[in-house]
Amino acid sequence: MKNDLMIFEHKEHAVVSSRTVSDRFGKTHSEVLKTIHGENRGERHVPGLIDGIRSSVKTPDLYFMKSRYEDAYGRSQPEYLCTRDGFSLLVMGFTGKEALEWKLKYINAFNQMEAFIQERKSSEWLVTRKQGKLIRRMETDTLANLVEYAEAQGSRNMRKRVYTIYSQLVNSLVGIQSGERETAPFKTISVIAFLEDMILHTVDEEMQKGTHYKDIYKICKANGEQIMRFAYLPAAQKLSA
Repeated sequence: MKNDLMIFEHKEHAVVSSRTVSDRFGKTHSEVLKTIHGENRGERHVPGLIDGIRSSVKTPDLYFMKSRYEDAYGRSQPEYLCTRDGFSLLVMGFTGKEALEWKLKYINAFNQMEAFIQERKSSEWLVTRKQGKLIRRMETDTLANLVEYAEAQGSRNMRKRVYTIYSQLVNSLVGIQSGERETAPFKTISVIAFLEDMILHTVDEEMQKGTHYKDIYKICKANGEQIMRFAYLPAAQKLSA
């Protein structure tokens, strides 16, 4: 599940990178890191140096998870993945109207992401995803038949493209990108299964009628668009800023 505020799932937690926080709130990343880990970067306390938030809380990894990233020069640099509570502690001292607006946006975005993480653990999500995979296998068999059908009608490159063509059709209809099905919300995967079930039956029926393979795609697309008129998915199954 993607979002413009760059909140993502890590170890079943909704998190945001300390780099993103620095960017959104107009801070340097070094300032944000200093707030998190202070000047005492090791385990041993050094008198006279400033302590960070991590040293002031129990189980600091529940607030800030250590991570690394590569900078523009390919060098490994430190960052933290902030959970909701870590983020709240971190930005507590950030003031100003713009900072308040960003805080409110992030509260809403964390709510959405955490609700999604919980939803994906539900039995309904797991069952629907399993059913969707079964339908997908049936659709794959049908599309294999479509390849032979298209080649008999003169197609020379359908074999390499057919699965991509129909996967992209479904993804575009529900508004996701390639590779996002495993993290799609419950309603989205339900609609995906419905669309793929429609495709496999439409392809079978149209092949029996002798419909040209290019027209079969157009019919599937039109049917899918008709389905999406009634299968309401909020424009943003993506969290927005």
